[in-house]
Amino acid sequence: MANQPWKLCVAIAVIAGASIAHAEDLAVTADEFQASVVNKTMRVKSTSGKVYEMQLRDGGKAIVAVDYNDVGRWRPAEPNGFCLSWNKQAPTENCYTMVRRDGALAILSANGTLGSWVESVR
Repeated sequence: MANQPWKLCVAIAVIAGASIAHAEDLAVTADEFQASVVNKTMRVKSTSGKVYEMQLRDGGKAIVAVDYNDVGRWRPAEPNGFCLSWNKQAPTENCYTMVRRDGALAILSANGTLGSWVESVR
């Protein structure tokens, strides 16, 4: 890497970018997550505009309804996140963080980028 300093710069930029949080983010506590999300139906809108409904049920079952239906597994991930794997789409586990941003629930990807907004929970 010493002969290729650009690689070091890219690595530092990626690490720095991943650790920068939105100034207004408030972490959702484990208790708040359990009370407001688990066993409820979330209407979620991705940053690309796709709207879907998702349930994270006690016991680890996850259900999503979008252009198709899928089921999978979820688990809590400390301190304020969760990890998902689906049967049809992306069987690899992906982890997310849930925060309050601008007065709404936001779902961030593992690297901290905004992935979706929770539009409603019922």
